[in-house]
Amino acid sequence: MHIERLATAIALAAIASPALSNPIPENLPRGSPLITDDVLLFDAPAFMNGNGEWTASFRMFSSLRQIDTKIISGPLTAAVEALGIEIGNGANNLLERTKLFFAISRSSITVDINVAGCNTVSVGETSNGGLLEKSIGVGKCDTSLAPKSISGSLPRFFSSSPFSGTLFPSPPSGFGVISDVDDTIKVSNVLNKTAAIKALLIEDHKAVDGMPQLYSKLNGALNTPQWFYLTGSPYQFYPSLRKFIFASYPNGPMIAQNLTFTEPKALIAAIVSDSGVRDYKVAQMEKIFSYYPQKKFVMIGDSTQQDPEAYAEVARRHPDSIQCIWIRQVKDANNAPDRFASAFKAVPQAKWKVFTDPAEVSNLDVAQGKCN
Repeated sequence: MHIERLATAIALAAIASPALSNPIPENLPRGSPLITDDVLLFDAPAFMNGNGEWTASFRMFSSLRQIDTKIISGPLTAAVEALGIEIGNGANNLLERTKLFFAISRSSITVDINVAGCNTVSVGETSNGGLLEKSIGVGKCDTSLAPKSISGSLPRFFSSSPFSGTLFPSPPSGFGVISDVDDTIKVSNVLNKTAAIKALLIEDHKAVDGMPQLYSKLNGALNTPQWFYLTGSPYQFYPSLRKFIFASYPNGPMIAQNLTFTEPKALIAAIVSDSGVRDYKVAQMEKIFSYYPQKKFVMIGDSTQQDPEAYAEVARRHPDSIQCIWIRQVKDANNAPDRFASAFKAVPQAKWKVFTDPAEVSNLDVAQGKCN
């Protein structure tokens, strides 16, 4: 989304400050983490293969440990205030939500991850940007489909430092829900630059009115489906967005874009163009469908950007995998009927609905295919 790209540009401006011109260490050992390293483990979906064993789609980010992030607060504050935005009491939010933009990535790092009720598996190696995405078999596991802890530890001088996430196993059949984040479930104000920067970086995250209740009801109606939160935001915002989602909505893995400062072409393209978000979301949904080929999915998004077009494209490719598509109309977005008619061309009218108030869809019998 363009606001996330603007936030990235703000972080870049702060990085350019002489206060942050420390040299990046070179030739650090590869392999197992050092006492100087950190690992961010993302929540992971798990799917069953033909032998009754489970495969987990692991994601992680490895970097040098940030000893004191206060060094970035001055340049970062200046970069934001230069836009005429008052930070006020949001300084802590600003620092916490942007600090991963300043992390020095670690490549070729491998860690052991324990999956509760399953096995311990080796996960690695991270890319030049410190990121890893890999599907790994974790065995037959126990019989519970409840979320499972995934965890590991990092060496420290006199002890170890744990890192953890959650594994969400789900059977091949049943239901799934794929939800957008910004202006679908979280107030992001993406159509107003100043308000959007405040919502993203400074203010406490706020749920869209009525959406937590809708999602709670949908979770019960579909008998605890597998939830996915698909966002165009860079992974650097993952910690704060995860905390918000877990506090307000049914829990499930969130998938964020892998954008790093060590990939200049990708970064520049992300800052100056919105075109990649649609393709990114389509690619991630294709991956989800490949994990759960027998599931029926409800997809929920909004009208501010490309959710209707992305969801419709996937629906045309996989008509049997789509239960319903709901698009929340956001004020001042392009909500013209012609836009939706064009986007959902060749998608049955009974499969999709545009709504303004979550109450319009909250009583629909989605499990029976009643989408509008």
